[in-house]
Amino acid sequence: MISVGIVGASGYTGEELARLLANHPNVELKSLTSKTHEGKEINTIFKLDEKIPGKFKSPQVENLNDCDVVFFATPNGVAMNMADALIEQGIKVIDISADFRLTSAEQFTEWYEMKHSSPDLLHESVYGLPEMRGQREKIQHAQLVANPGCYPTSILLGVLPIIESLPEQTIIVDAKSGISGAGRNLNSKKLFSQGEENFQAYAVKNHRHYPETLNILQNYQSNLDLLFVPHLSSMYRGIFSTIYMHTKNIDIEEIRETFQNYYNGSEFVKIADDGEFPRISDVSNSNKCRIALNEVRNSYGKTNLVVFSLVDNLVKGASGQAVQNMNIMFNLDEKLGLI
Repeated sequence: MISVGIVGASGYTGEELARLLANHPNVELKSLTSKTHEGKEINTIFKLDEKIPGKFKSPQVENLNDCDVVFFATPNGVAMNMADALIEQGIKVIDISADFRLTSAEQFTEWYEMKHSSPDLLHESVYGLPEMRGQREKIQHAQLVANPGCYPTSILLGVLPIIESLPEQTIIVDAKSGISGAGRNLNSKKLFSQGEENFQAYAVKNHRHYPETLNILQNYQSNLDLLFVPHLSSMYRGIFSTIYMHTKNIDIEEIRETFQNYYNGSEFVKIADDGEFPRISDVSNSNKCRIALNEVRNSYGKTNLVVFSLVDNLVKGASGQAVQNMNIMFNLDEKLGLI
């Protein structure tokens, strides 16, 4: 059995992670920590079908020493202060925050307005998007995995199969998130409350998932840029990204075949048939990604590709992908505990 610790277990992402791992046949939940609920019985806070015995502990390294792997479902700035001590003990780390997604400490400081306390680990971390070509083997041998953000997961899965063939351009992404994407510490003065029927754009000038997504895109092609506008809707969970790209004159069926070939063997990604329009309900409460491809020609004869890429922000966009990465790191079937 894999002994697991979760730091920040009482947030949306942490609770979703606990739910998935409590049903995982190869996992023992060893230590769940929470600053807010330290000392409280786990089952008085969680309302899960699968009960988890014990109490929430304080988020200290000494409470995680008996774990094989520790997940960080924490605000930015927590994992980078604890990861090194865990890794020194041979404990694997999967960080669901943004602490290790960027490779530059300077860029991290610019976007997250804090100094990175473990800059050396930035070069050791492996970006945990298993479907990215060549990434599964890197994840398998990693000691530290940086779980991608929810928006980047949706965007990158909708672009990666054809990224090397794209002409120079600014890729436009119009993305919508469920309210749970804002977290339980949502600032009600800036955003609306859970359950309210509403829709709004936010963080248009400087959303923190922008540099993460752009870095991956430019690792493939330096002449690509990104215009990313996020929106918050009053649905509870889900990410719906609409991605606009110029392509060379390639038939849409060839593009569809390219996507299908790229994701061949990726159990969680499905390419829609022609004329099929996936819905958030198709991915809700699952680790699935649904992608639909649409070809639109403009009056100048250029081909515009419109890609719809849908994930559940709490599962494939966060906790489910983290479990998928854990499975790969421990040489298990990556679907285990997720289907």
